[in-house]
Amino acid sequence: MSWLEPAWFAAGAAGVGATAAAVAAFNGVRTLNQARRDSKNRSQPMVAAELESVPYVRGSQKLVIKNYGPSVARNVTVSFDPPIPDPEPAKAAQSVTPFLKRRYEKPIPVMTPGMSLENVYYSGRPLGGQFVNFEPTPDQVVVKIAYTDNNEAPYEDEFPLDVMLIRSTTEVTSSDAPEAKLKEIAQELKKIRELLNRQWWESRPDTAGPAPSEEIIRLMERGGDGGAPDK
Repeated sequence: MSWLEPAWFAAGAAGVGATAAAVAAFNGVRTLNQARRDSKNRSQPMVAAELESVPYVRGSQKLVIKNYGPSVARNVTVSFDPPIPDPEPAKAAQSVTPFLKRRYEKPIPVMTPGMSLENVYYSGRPLGGQFVNFEPTPDQVVVKIAYTDNNEAPYEDEFPLDVMLIRSTTEVTSSDAPEAKLKEIAQELKKIRELLNRQWWESRPDTAGPAPSEEIIRLMERGGDGGAPDK
């Protein structure tokens, strides 16, 4: 019997068909499993730790623990390696580190999506031309976070943080920037205030009470009440 006979063709086609079906089934299962993993990854909570600059406070940084995921994180525990020490007795009254330690000494029952917890971590104080940390917090720390999702599936991760990452930032400020303009306006207002006060007291040395400029400043600070300054 020749291999060119129809029976050989039928057997070969059946073999190829069976192989193709097996490959298709395998790829289908793999695609389904991958889709399940992708769906789980997209829906799971994701709690992370990072350091950020404190707006308008030079030389200071805050620790931010945030749930970036789309679902609830439960029983969130946060620990630090090395452990964060207590402040020195002489600094204890002004230190904010006890608030940081107190916040994470117990598990957090629930962190909803987008929930962010912030604490001052590095409180920069100028000394010798540079900023030094008033708090006892270490410059390098590993933040360890463990939590579960709504199905009690466990998650844990570690985040090595270093204050030098932010302290090494360089900036360029333009005189046309809004912050620079506001500073310039504040300086000019101060000059006008001092000039008005001086003119007022020179022209009325025996007058009691604050100068009109002081009354205007006082009303501005409390939002104004619609009335005229006292005369």
